[in-house]
Amino acid sequence: MRVSASLYNRSPSIAARFRTSLEALWKKDGPPPRLGLAVSGGVDSMALASLCSETTKATSGQYPPLIGFIVNHKLRKDSTEEAHNVAEGLRRLQIEPRVLTLDWRPYGNPLAIDHLEHVARKLRYQAIGRACRENGITSLLVAHHADDQAETMLMRIVGKYFGSGLGGIRTRRPIAECRGIYGVDGSGSPRSAASGDKEVTGDVQEMLIEDGGVDVIRPLLTFTKAELIEHCMAAEMRWFEDHTNADPRFALRNTIRHLQTNEVLPAALRKQRLLEVAARVREQAAEVESSAQREYDQLDISLDIRTGIATFKDTARIRVVGRNVKTALVRKLLSLVAPVHEIKALDVYHVAESLWPESHDGNRKKGLRTPTQIANVTISPPSGAGRGIWTMARQVPTQKDTTSRFIILSQLSTWQLWDGRYWIRMRKRQVGNGTPETLEVSVRFLQQDDIAKLMKTSNPAQRRALRKLLSMASGNLRFTLPVLIAREVSSGTAMPDAGRVVALPSLGWSADGWARWSEDDGFEDPAVEWYWDIRYRRVDLVDGGSHRIVACLPHVRSSRDEAEGFRADVHDTAISPRPTS
Repeated sequence: MRVSASLYNRSPSIAARFRTSLEALWKKDGPPPRLGLAVSGGVDSMALASLCSETTKATSGQYPPLIGFIVNHKLRKDSTEEAHNVAEGLRRLQIEPRVLTLDWRPYGNPLAIDHLEHVARKLRYQAIGRACRENGITSLLVAHHADDQAETMLMRIVGKYFGSGLGGIRTRRPIAECRGIYGVDGSGSPRSAASGDKEVTGDVQEMLIEDGGVDVIRPLLTFTKAELIEHCMAAEMRWFEDHTNADPRFALRNTIRHLQTNEVLPAALRKQRLLEVAARVREQAAEVESSAQREYDQLDISLDIRTGIATFKDTARIRVVGRNVKTALVRKLLSLVAPVHEIKALDVYHVAESLWPESHDGNRKKGLRTPTQIANVTISPPSGAGRGIWTMARQVPTQKDTTSRFIILSQLSTWQLWDGRYWIRMRKRQVGNGTPETLEVSVRFLQQDDIAKLMKTSNPAQRRALRKLLSMASGNLRFTLPVLIAREVSSGTAMPDAGRVVALPSLGWSADGWARWSEDDGFEDPAVEWYWDIRYRRVDLVDGGSHRIVACLPHVRSSRDEAEGFRADVHDTAISPRPTS
């Protein structure tokens, strides 16, 4: 292929800009140990692969090793050949290729699926997310560029998005399609609430907090598609075109792409103007976020991860900040206990002002006087004796919640996310060469009938201990707690009974034959047949300063340990850092 001198002259500047863009993304924490690349074989992703390869060579291998993930969707007869051709192209760039083939068997004929593009995207990102987890990759580079940004902006305008939504595509985000996948969705590197260290301790009295996961990173958002094509031509890089992307009949984005490319839109809706608007919105959003983070860091906050209850102390200082900052601050606070991944600013905007109403002429506006619900969280204002302490807790579940948040636990030691708040797993003690499954164990919300059954089958000492445990989540808040229910299984089918309560994991209680799983146990208790473990989901809070995390599970012994019943020593204080030797 003949390439003009001008292309060769401009390509180095593109490479230099790319290196600067990439380094800016990990300026704070340093480069990750390995980088993943999502490579479709199109010009965008091949430009990304080429730029990554050139950057690695230019820095004498100081950049992280690269793995390129190629997804074979198996939707066209020549897709397998194309995937292998893309893999060969990556090898020439000295990038290790991995071809991931999607499994459509659960869906039957994929071409008959409604919204096939949406389903394919979800399966594609889930396959790549799991592959990243298996290869120890926490950063996945994708090739979205400035033209994609402009298209997204126009789509959001058409969809009547306003405010921060007009900031366009974010440079970094978790993989939304991988929610609930352990090791990808904000998990995989648990940390101690006491020390903040990312570690797995053998302390069965401490509940760990999850951290880690895989983030999508977009280093090409300031590059136009024309620049990426130019780079590939200068580098004599081959790429594969999906001609359906240019057909305006297939999707709204294709239609917008056609209008943008042919410049038939008004000047205010053309690419450069949209990119300028997005940049201004992102800059303003960053200023708001920075101000909200400063207020958050100074706020007295306590989070009890055993019950999922958070408190924060009222302060007059916040009354004078802008409403957008208040909104961002409330979203941060709600995220400590909310069972949802995304808390929309529009839903919070009016509530934020009622928490910290502004004062005019020395007269303070009336604020929130009664509990209110938002993002499935109940926010309760300070009581008369509350000394300015606000309380936030997961909203008491509705009947629909009770049904939809019911999951059957895998007996393969697999972490599963329950109610968006707790990661829970279980396993059976190994006996001999393996035993058939005899129980179906599920996790759901604690119910009044569960408490009644436990009280009925307990002696007076046990009932007192249970009441003390349950008092940690007073009133109806106890019905937001997880409970493990076991039912007998016969011939692979669960018996038609309500089952029995075998653990209140977030409170540290276990029935006979059950116990908390300890990673450091050198032996297994012969009296215990089943083990469970629990961790709190990732939160932006570290114990220390004005922030406090209560993560110490009560010390509970079952009736097999003490003839007179079990006892519960409920600790209502935060964990203290471990003493150093």
